[in-house]
Amino acid sequence: LGEKRMDLDITRDWVFRAATGYDKTAPRFSFATGPMEIWDSCSEGDWAAMETATTDWKKPVPITDQKRFGTFAPRPIPHLTQEAVSTVQRTGAYARKQEETLYSFRIPTPDREMVEYNASNRAVGTTWIYSPKAQQVTAGLWWGEHYLNGNKLSPKSEQSRESYRRDYDLELKKGWNAFTVGYGIIWGSWDFYVAVPESAGLVFSADQEQEGEDWMATYGPFPEEGNERVAQLVLSQSPEELQQKDAGSWRRHARTVTAGQPARDLVWKETDWKAPLSLQKDKAGNLVIPPDPRGVVLQYAMAETTLGRLWVAGNFPKGTEIDIGFSEELNGEGEAWLYKRYQIGAALRFVADGVRQRYESFKPYGAKYLKLHLSGMSDTVRLNGVGMVRQYYPFTRVGSFRSSNPLLDKIWEAGWRTLRLCAEDTYTDTPFRERGLYAGDMLPETVITAAVSGDLRLAQHSLSVFQDMYQEEMLTGKENRHNDFPLITLLTLDYVAKYTGDWSQAEEYFTNYASLLRHHLSKRDEKGLISAQRVFIEWTDLNKSNAAMTAYQALLVASLFTLSEWATRFGRSKEAATFQVAGEGLIQAMETHLLDPVSSKYFDGFQGDTVITAQHLTSTVWPSLYGLHTQEADANMADLLAPELADIGNVSRKRKITPYSSFYLLSLLYRAERAGLAEAFIERYWGQMALHSATPTVWENFDVDGGQGTSSHAWSGHPTFFLATEALGVQLGWQRELDREEILIQPHSATLSWAEGTVAHPAGPVYVRWEVLGSHLYVAVKGPEGIPVTVRPRGRLANFNLRLALK
Repeated sequence: LGEKRMDLDITRDWVFRAATGYDKTAPRFSFATGPMEIWDSCSEGDWAAMETATTDWKKPVPITDQKRFGTFAPRPIPHLTQEAVSTVQRTGAYARKQEETLYSFRIPTPDREMVEYNASNRAVGTTWIYSPKAQQVTAGLWWGEHYLNGNKLSPKSEQSRESYRRDYDLELKKGWNAFTVGYGIIWGSWDFYVAVPESAGLVFSADQEQEGEDWMATYGPFPEEGNERVAQLVLSQSPEELQQKDAGSWRRHARTVTAGQPARDLVWKETDWKAPLSLQKDKAGNLVIPPDPRGVVLQYAMAETTLGRLWVAGNFPKGTEIDIGFSEELNGEGEAWLYKRYQIGAALRFVADGVRQRYESFKPYGAKYLKLHLSGMSDTVRLNGVGMVRQYYPFTRVGSFRSSNPLLDKIWEAGWRTLRLCAEDTYTDTPFRERGLYAGDMLPETVITAAVSGDLRLAQHSLSVFQDMYQEEMLTGKENRHNDFPLITLLTLDYVAKYTGDWSQAEEYFTNYASLLRHHLSKRDEKGLISAQRVFIEWTDLNKSNAAMTAYQALLVASLFTLSEWATRFGRSKEAATFQVAGEGLIQAMETHLLDPVSSKYFDGFQGDTVITAQHLTSTVWPSLYGLHTQEADANMADLLAPELADIGNVSRKRKITPYSSFYLLSLLYRAERAGLAEAFIERYWGQMALHSATPTVWENFDVDGGQGTSSHAWSGHPTFFLATEALGVQLGWQRELDREEILIQPHSATLSWAEGTVAHPAGPVYVRWEVLGSHLYVAVKGPEGIPVTVRPRGRLANFNLRLALK
């Protein structure tokens, strides 16, 4: 809609028809996103021809209430980038392995709602396996309870592909063997596979026919109350007997090597690393790929992890299946790691119609490595290119950072690179797994943006979206899956308003937040603490349910004090006093019931009448950061935490702290003038991220190979902010006072001998360079004309003789 208001009357001249090529039963890409893209363009027809004379085209039906969705309004943020980029290298071309024979099928189940998606609806499958001799055969099977001739099978002890395949030894007798499987179908689809050695000469048949068309018969899915019935069915030894029961309810599956789920198809159709292909280019620069019944696998790499729409171009014979798998990382065999997390279907499929020469995904995805699989080619494929269309929020980069420590330079860059991947029509958590807007992610994303770009329009828009997301929580007190997140949006909005000087959003949403906090205060117990059914707080293994968690109390304190300040600003003195007193009372309750007098740290919380005696780092960091602190108290707490930071553990999501809560830890350490502790922590845990690749991103956890975490997650990029506001020293207001009409520069580093760079201050870009030479600290500053500058080094740098040059 650009920058103009407009009305669209689509009922007069417009026509429409349903797209027929998309697989409407495709399972979700992940638990948090929509369906995988599986598009057979052969059945789509030529949309460009606009064959409106056919009965396929229909007139739109007018909506009776034309005001139901409001009027069109200008887009509040700029349009996203649309930059087509090609892969930078093709890392290999191979045939597909032919050592195994594949059988498969797919049965879709409802997954529109999360309750459906996570439901386990049982089903059963039966078949016969013909073996020409008595033999032991190792077979790959999909998950489930498997029975051979009435005996339940156990997987082999060594499993290297357990995320999508488990190997079993089948003790086959000569002739026909009964095979049954029971499975609780989750995640909207039963993608069943069997892989057996081609050399074993086995035949699968639902009817004991060596030339039969149907290889398996399935019954179900049953609702959850049918589980017991399925369990009894599976124990039977005879597929024939099973299929005689409710014969009309059985579904039969013809032999196919594809289950119609491209991600699983790609990993089951294994690459033959011993069969590299030598492909040539024609005069036009196209890669010439002769037809191969085995299928052809091509591996590609982008220059860096990219968010965008995947595309492939070339001349594809009709019926060619084009599968594109994608990932952030490579697996142990050097392929795109599609099943780093078993729940995600990181692939899409196009079936060529012989006419179109470019196929492009409808949705953007995050990827660095691509696996292209071409099969079903009736003739030569001429491949013109593979790549992505970058789809980012168009930030202008203002900031920069260089220092005497090149590792910190790379960490700064990795944080900014990852932030861009997580900036679309709103901020998101990760370009790969979810692309969801989360308040806990957005706070560090916002301050990074403030330091490097200064464009907080995306933050303001995201905060508006949060008002819709949390409307019921705010107005009715409904509990949230993450009860801490609505509070974090309040703190983020406070920061945005202070940075931009625009308080209109805060004033508009004041009533919502006041209502939210009143609902929380109504839940105070006799100790003065506030419980929640569920909070997020951290990825670590601290309790998160049905308790008054200490970190959550601290967040409530910060929210109460913030809203008190807003009330004063907006002339609501009575409410200002109410929220201020409530915050002070909550601090008193924390000091009385949650502070351990022996360790001087905080317990994790209170559950019922029992204190949760564990003392996770977060439980001490958050109240120290958000309480009624003093400089002396900050310093004492930093010293108290220092021994714990020497070793935070090495088990994913069970460490003492993760990148998520480290944002608050670093805030506290720098406020306490413990730059040495902060820089050592950043170097140790972000250094491995920065050295991971030539174009690194920051990870969700402190380990890239963790099965749950992503390797591009912008909540972890906050060292970029601290390097700008601490190492360079340009103050931007987080945990500090911010005067938008004055530039305060407080260089603060325990290890650097020099640093230089630019920071996006609200008044304009500020360039700083400082260097320690002998007993002097030389600082050069170039800022917006007419804006006063104050330079006041902190920590170690405050001990040098200051030599200042202002431009």
